[in-house]
Amino acid sequence: MASPKKAKLRARPRRPPLLRRAMLHSSLCFLVGLLAGLAPASRWTAVASTAATAHVFRALHAVDGAINQTVLLLQQQQKRPEDVVPSPAPLEPLRQPQLLLVVTATERSDPERRGAGLTRAAHALRLVPPPVLWLVVEPAREARDTARLLRGAGVAYRHLAYGENFTAGEAEAEKERRHQRNVALGHVEEHRLEGVVLFAGLGDVYDLRFFDQLRQIRTFGAWPAATVSERERKATVEGPVCSGAPWIVTGWFSTADAAAPATVRARPPAVDVRGFAFGSAVLWDPHRWDRFPVSEPDASQDSVKFVQRLAVEEYNKSRGMPNHDCSEIMVWHGDQLVAT
Repeated sequence: MASPKKAKLRARPRRPPLLRRAMLHSSLCFLVGLLAGLAPASRWTAVASTAATAHVFRALHAVDGAINQTVLLLQQQQKRPEDVVPSPAPLEPLRQPQLLLVVTATERSDPERRGAGLTRAAHALRLVPPPVLWLVVEPAREARDTARLLRGAGVAYRHLAYGENFTAGEAEAEKERRHQRNVALGHVEEHRLEGVVLFAGLGDVYDLRFFDQLRQIRTFGAWPAATVSERERKATVEGPVCSGAPWIVTGWFSTADAAAPATVRARPPAVDVRGFAFGSAVLWDPHRWDRFPVSEPDASQDSVKFVQRLAVEEYNKSRGMPNHDCSEIMVWHGDQLVAT
C-alpha cells in the first residue's frame, strides 16, 4: 500500500509541452544575452562595421555604374557630327637664333692699347642678344693678362693661344694675323661650332642693328664698310652693289676718297675678311677639297684663304646687307686703337 505522500505526487498533473518549450527558449535567450554582455564590445562593433561597409560599397558601386551608363547615353544622344571641334594643329617649335662666332685677332700692339680694344669690344658684345661666342686669339706669352680681362668681360668666350713666334717683318706682312684667324677657324671646324663667323678687329665699330642682320646669313653675306685711317687721314668705302631683286649682290664698288666717284666692278678682285661673314658649315664641306686646283695643294689647308676665295667666286650668291639695297654703312674699320 503506497504512502499518502507518494500518492499525492502521482496525483499532481504534468505541465503541458508548449510551456516547457517556451521556458527552454527563454533560458537559452537569457544565456546568450549574458554571454554577449561579458564579451568585449569592440569585437562586435568591428563585425557590425565591416558588414555595414560592405553593404555601402556594394550600393555605391551599383549607383556609380548606373550614373556612368546614364552620362554615356546622354553624350551619345547629344553628340552630332557638326558639333565636333577639330583638334588644334601642333605648334611649330621655336627657332633659336643662329650662333654668332666673333673672331678677334689681337694684333701686335702694346698691352695698354690691346687691353683698351678688348674692353671696348667686350662692352659692345654684351649688348648683342645671345647666343654669341667670342673667340680671342693671341700668342701664349701674352695670354695671362688677356685671360684676366676676359674672365670679367661678361661675354661667353674661348681664349685661344698659340706658341709660334713671328718676327716684326712677318707681323708687318700680316702673316701673324692670318695665322691667328686660321687658329680660330681650326677651332670652329674641330668642334663643329655651327653659326655665322664674323672677323672683328680691335679697331672696328659696329651699329648694333648689324648683328641682327648677320643672323639672316646662311652661306655668305657682304656689306659696305668704311675704313678710317688716322695716319693717312682719309676714309675709304668698299662693299657690294645690290640692284634688281632685294638683298642680291650684282657687283662691287670701292672709293679711295669720299670726294672721288666710286669704282664699280662686275666682281670683286679680293675681299677683306672683315667685309663679309659666312656660315661655319662651309669649313667642313666635303666638296671643299675640289675647289682648288692641283697646283695649289696647300691652299685648302689655309682656311682664311679658302673662305676669301669662295667669297670672291660666289659673291653673287651672297646676301647683301644691311638693308635691301646695301646702301647703309653700319661697319667702320679703324686703326686708332691698334698700333701695328
